[in-house]
Amino acid sequence: MGKTWLRDYLIKRLIYSVIIAWGILTITFILVRAGPSSPADKYLANLTASGQDVAAVVSAIEARYGLDKPLWEQYFSYLGNLFRGNWGWSFSTSMPVMELIKTHWVYSFQLILLSSIFAAILGILIGIYSAVKQYTRTDYTLTFLSFVGISLPNFWLGVMLILLFSVKMGIFKTYYDTTLPLFSLENLKALVLPVMTLGTGMVAGYVRYTRSAMLDNLRKGFVTTARAKGLPERTVIGKHVFRNAMLPLITIIMFDLGSIVFGGAYLTEIVFGIPGLGQVSFNAIFANDYPVVVAVTLIGTLLVLLINLVTDITYTYLDPRIRYD
Repeated sequence: MGKTWLRDYLIKRLIYSVIIAWGILTITFILVRAGPSSPADKYLANLTASGQDVAAVVSAIEARYGLDKPLWEQYFSYLGNLFRGNWGWSFSTSMPVMELIKTHWVYSFQLILLSSIFAAILGILIGIYSAVKQYTRTDYTLTFLSFVGISLPNFWLGVMLILLFSVKMGIFKTYYDTTLPLFSLENLKALVLPVMTLGTGMVAGYVRYTRSAMLDNLRKGFVTTARAKGLPERTVIGKHVFRNAMLPLITIIMFDLGSIVFGGAYLTEIVFGIPGLGQVSFNAIFANDYPVVVAVTLIGTLLVLLINLVTDITYTYLDPRIRYD
């Protein structure tokens, strides 16, 4: 058999991924055009004020972008352009969609990367400490705080952090300067609150998962054997217990990377004005910028599917007992 099962599994997953991506693209394409307004509507106020023929200008704009054609014709035209590498033209920014994404994706990546590192390190360390101190006042306190952290909505927490640390205390600024280098000190300071906002829920989750995984392994026979050999408690916890507890944790961390692409990261960017794909998508929705909305949604979908696939494959290498039918 060898790795034949893995090859077959990869082929099946890739086929499923293509179908899922196509389905989400199709639904998004239809929904964004189902609204009562069109990209040309943003010109109406200026045209009315200047005395121009509104209907004629709007018709010209819709004809320019192919919005006057039937929906099915727009759909197949978009698919054809997409397969040729043409993601369309942004109505609101007057630039190619791919150029717009290339300009802004790095800010989303920076936020997600820093938040994930922050959450993984802090959550795992607190989870280990909570497991070691099981049923103590410290353990109960950390467990309670983790439940609170999971329950807090990102957008509410972000606003509260801004009011406390920026407005009242003036410690952190909330303005992200795109003219400065990506990892400049000023921009890293501006990311402290967004990282805390996005990372708090993940930290709370990692504390719970780490504590559970650690306690599960602490009850196993190899821990008793290691202690019977006279190994220091730090070695037992760090080398034996934590190493075995890492398997489910790695899976959860990688799955979280996929979930925050569509969830917390976009909301956090909007709250703090970070010029990432979430902010771009938000602006595009209100501008009826169909190509940008569809493109950002499709990219997010592909990222989630890719991360889930990599997670499953990584799991099989970490635990050879795992097989997918």
